[in-house]
Amino acid sequence: MKKILPILLAILGLAACNDKATLDNSRVHYVTYEGRKFEVRVAPTGTPNEYRLLVVRATLVINPDPERERERDSAIAWQAIQIVCKGGRPQVLEHSLVDNVNFMTRFRCT
Repeated sequence: MKKILPILLAILGLAACNDKATLDNSRVHYVTYEGRKFEVRVAPTGTPNEYRLLVVRATLVINPDPERERERDSAIAWQAIQIVCKGGRPQVLEHSLVDNVNFMTRFRCT
């Protein structure tokens, strides 16, 4: 029994892991919001003044509430967009919640 327990724990630990969302050619910034850690990734799209932004939960989430996650991630994304656009007037072109916890948006600084 003593030998089985560590193996069982290792299997359960691996089963709980998911691939972390990423964004090619992005810079990452770490943010704490409402006591939770997030990664904010920003990358240019190739179009002038247009960017992709991904907010990724840096902590494990069990049974997430998609609506609450969207609210948090949107607030974090908006703060990051304001920084990237340096106080200009950003225009959000699209946004979506990925895997119920990661928020993806594409925006343009005008």
